[in-house]
Amino acid sequence: MTVLRCSAKLLRRLKLPTSLPEPLPQANPLGEWYADIDFWHRRPFVVLLNGATGAVLMLNGNAQGLRSLQERAFLQFASLCESFGIRGPMVDAELNGFHAGFAFGKTRDRSLIASIDQRKFGAWMGFEWNETALIDEAVKQWRDGLFRHPALGRNSRFNSPYHDTLDLIRQRLA
Repeated sequence: MTVLRCSAKLLRRLKLPTSLPEPLPQANPLGEWYADIDFWHRRPFVVLLNGATGAVLMLNGNAQGLRSLQERAFLQFASLCESFGIRGPMVDAELNGFHAGFAFGKTRDRSLIASIDQRKFGAWMGFEWNETALIDEAVKQWRDGLFRHPALGRNSRFNSPYHDTLDLIRQRLA
C-alpha cells in the first residue's frame, strides 16, 4: 500500500472522514504521497506530490476520476517512469504499492502543502496559456521541476536548497 495524505477538501470529495487515524508506514520506495484537489474552469484535477522526491502526478478529479484514483495514479506513474527510462525492481515495488491501494491520512507537512500549491499554480498557467493536458504538466514537472524540502538539505552540486526532481526520482529508484 501507499500512504496518501490528503487535504481536507480532497477527503470530503472522496467521501472519507476528515479525522482519519494515522496510517501505518508502508514499505514503498518513495514513501508518502500528498494530494490536493483544485479546479480550473470548473474542471477538477488532483495533484499528487511525493514527499521524498517532488515527483508529481496530475489526475482527473471528476467523480469517475476519483473512483479510479488508484488505477490512474498507477498508470500515470508507470508511463512517466517509462518515458524517462526509469526501470528496475524499485519502480516495480512503487507500482506494487499503488496497485495495493492507498492508506489515507491527513496532511501533516506544511512545506509539502506549499509545494503542492506551487505545482497547482504552474498547472493553471500551463492550462490557461499553453492549453496543456494533465499528463503534459506532470511530464514538465518531472523534467524541469525543482524541489525544496528541509529534510533534503542543500544540493551540494549547485550549493542551493533546490534539488532537481528527476535526479531525486532516479536516486531513490536506482
